[in-house]
Amino acid sequence: MKAGDILLFKDEKNLICRLIAWGTGSKYYHVAVCVSPELDIAIEAMTRGGVRARAISEIPAVYDIYRVKDDNDYDLGKVIAYLVKQLNNGYDYKGVLFLAILKLIAKIFRPIRDAANKWQKDKDYFCSELCYEAFFFGGLDIVPEVPGSGITSPGDIARSGVIGQVWGIEDSV
Repeated sequence: MKAGDILLFKDEKNLICRLIAWGTGSKYYHVAVCVSPELDIAIEAMTRGGVRARAISEIPAVYDIYRVKDDNDYDLGKVIAYLVKQLNNGYDYKGVLFLAILKLIAKIFRPIRDAANKWQKDKDYFCSELCYEAFFFGGLDIVPEVPGSGITSPGDIARSGVIGQVWGIEDSV
């Protein structure tokens, strides 16, 4: 694992996790970013605790590791600095709820992603929003295929052409 790697979490047993994954059109429900493999630290936005650092070795969930492809230029130091600066900010409950509603409507009718921007707050985050904003601050749009990327989902990140999977739980078996 390297600093800047993106951990995408999956869980086929938990109903809430499966609903989030289904709603975002992927197998992933949560995102964290490795800030230091040497120190065993990732930063994520969680419903309990908001933006926090966590020991990667103590993460009980199953995750795949994605990495920015080599042909992309960005400042990893700025990405990590952004994540560290956001520590202890709150979790954006309204934003993630509104995103979930938009995703559901989009599955039934049509995409209306941009409407969620009015719900976003400057200081609160949900997991994929924090990941997107950190890389954007470092000079890289990790989901250029998605309009209104500030409301990106774990599935959007997994489908990005800018990053690629470097390790998955199937790889360790």
